[in-house]
Amino acid sequence: MATVDTRPPVSYTRPGPLKRLVQNEEIALTVLLGVVVIFFAFQAPPAREVKTYLDLLREVSPNLIAAVGITLLVLAGELDVSIGSMLAFTGVATVLAFNATGSMWLGILAGLLTGPLVGAINGYLVTVQHMNSLVTTLGTLFTLRGLVYIVTNKTPVVDENGFTEFNWLYQGDIGPLPVPAVLALLVIIVFFIFLTQTELGRQIYAIGGNETAARVSGIKVQRVKFSLFIIASTMAALSGLLICAQTGTGYFDAGASGFELVVIAAVVLGGVNLNGGEGRLVSAMIGVLILGMTSKGLRLLSVPTTWELVVTGVVMMAAVYFHIVRKKLQKRQRAG
Repeated sequence: MATVDTRPPVSYTRPGPLKRLVQNEEIALTVLLGVVVIFFAFQAPPAREVKTYLDLLREVSPNLIAAVGITLLVLAGELDVSIGSMLAFTGVATVLAFNATGSMWLGILAGLLTGPLVGAINGYLVTVQHMNSLVTTLGTLFTLRGLVYIVTNKTPVVDENGFTEFNWLYQGDIGPLPVPAVLALLVIIVFFIFLTQTELGRQIYAIGGNETAARVSGIKVQRVKFSLFIIASTMAALSGLLICAQTGTGYFDAGASGFELVVIAAVVLGGVNLNGGEGRLVSAMIGVLILGMTSKGLRLLSVPTTWELVVTGVVMMAAVYFHIVRKKLQKRQRAG
């Protein structure tokens, strides 16, 4: 005799607005950025002016560019903490080349070439010699900073030629937008397309997700990671070039105040998993903007700069908690 199923039909309950907000990372981060902007707009009158946000874009552009390289590297399961020292190394190399050659373009070229050079060293040690990327790049951080101190004797290197055109890279504008912001936007667009539309971009996610499986499937893991170390250092060199262009001076202490930690914190805030294989470039960029706006807002309120570290730490912990909650909601949705 056939039995009749008396169980009530399973109904699908559409997630509420709050759940959808938490589950969609980019929307949630954009809302958080909006909350930060609104908060400081109420607390500090200058935060209501367009000029404040154009200045913010100029200031955070080096962070955005460096964060692109770090995002790619972290997605593949690796890390580079030497990017702070790269700022000083690139800036000093650029101005020294200015003074030695009398050519602005040769100086810029020399500064940019520090990126591939350092990146190739890091990549070789990690991918060929199988050294840990954190330890390796920490060693690079100290080495580069030490070299800069030795060469400069802890004295700023001044451009003897007065290349004011070089300052345009940081101080100039293209229409209403600062030049650094336009450059950062171009970099973001190029690497967004690279990550989402190319086979190599998909390989980066595969390597970060499961390196062994990626290698078995035929992906040249060593070659891909080596390339990513070069990209990360080159992006840091470009950031260093912009910071050097701010005054036309090579500062021995550029990036010494924890530049690399702020960039990594922003990338993590943007949802990029430090274990690799998970995260989006756009989310990481929003993370940079959130930390940048928070820092600028605190300065507008004349809050001591030491408190920026406290706020950065709190935001980092809040970001980790948010990502844990988001994963739990996604699991529940798939299970139920």
